[in-house]
Amino acid sequence: MDDGVVPAPLRPLRRIAHGGGTLLSLVAIAFLVRRGYALGASLGDALARIGAPALLLACACYAVGALLLGFAWVLLVRMTAGGRVAAMPLFASHLRAQLAKYLPGNVFHVAYRHVAARRAGIGHAPLALAFGMESLLLVASAATLSLGVVADARIVAFAPWAGRLAWGALALPAVAAFAAWLHARHAGGTVAAPRLLAGTLAVLAIDLVFFVLATFALCSLGPGGVGWPAASAYGWLALAWLLGYVMPGAPAGVGVRETVLVIGLGPALGEADALVVALAYRFVTVLVDAVSGGVGFLLRDRA
Repeated sequence: MDDGVVPAPLRPLRRIAHGGGTLLSLVAIAFLVRRGYALGASLGDALARIGAPALLLACACYAVGALLLGFAWVLLVRMTAGGRVAAMPLFASHLRAQLAKYLPGNVFHVAYRHVAARRAGIGHAPLALAFGMESLLLVASAATLSLGVVADARIVAFAPWAGRLAWGALALPAVAAFAAWLHARHAGGTVAAPRLLAGTLAVLAIDLVFFVLATFALCSLGPGGVGWPAASAYGWLALAWLLGYVMPGAPAGVGVRETVLVIGLGPALGEADALVVALAYRFVTVLVDAVSGGVGFLLRDRA
């Protein structure tokens, strides 16, 4: 999205927000590089503990979660468009857009899906609502899982606003359902309120399952044993995703998410293991996103 589609009074604020997010991402990356340099050889020992089976399991878990998010996107567009929309073009475009998350600006994956859906004949208003609902429900599900760790003193020091964000996000599913209902009434649609509510809850459930699968992927990369904080890993993974998602100017939350994971998992695992797990998890997500993009292009011919 360029400044041409942003209201003129908001453009300076948008630039400041993106600049601040980019700066924080760079600071987080610098922190990770510095810690990696300081830890030295211990990183190699921690990395050696992650075998090929663990990487394959992590990739499988995350890939299933990514496919579920593509299915959730189809449900959202069908809900907001108020009609029978072909699923395959939407699903394939969601897969193809994954690598665009890593481009500067962190909006090109949204733009790509928007263009693909417009080619399928879906209007701007239903798409805007679908994107809005997608964001609201993802943030709400991540916030729900992060409540157990968001009050941690280390997070308060790193992002003092995170607690307010997490608690406030619990109301977002209701906002999403109400927005869908208002759109249906304004557009003269025939989708009943109970059906809209059921669809919203179904997408919310899919999002929660995605975070559970993503946490399984993270845990499979850990050292195992009593030191692995599996119970709190759900909260730390969800919080890391959440802070990276809401950070403008940080493509795919790079740096921010890894820093949160190191902060959260370090005391239990040791800093070397926590850093290696965080970086290995990033490798898994990028690899799965790349494969998803390739599959999406293969499916395009069948869409």
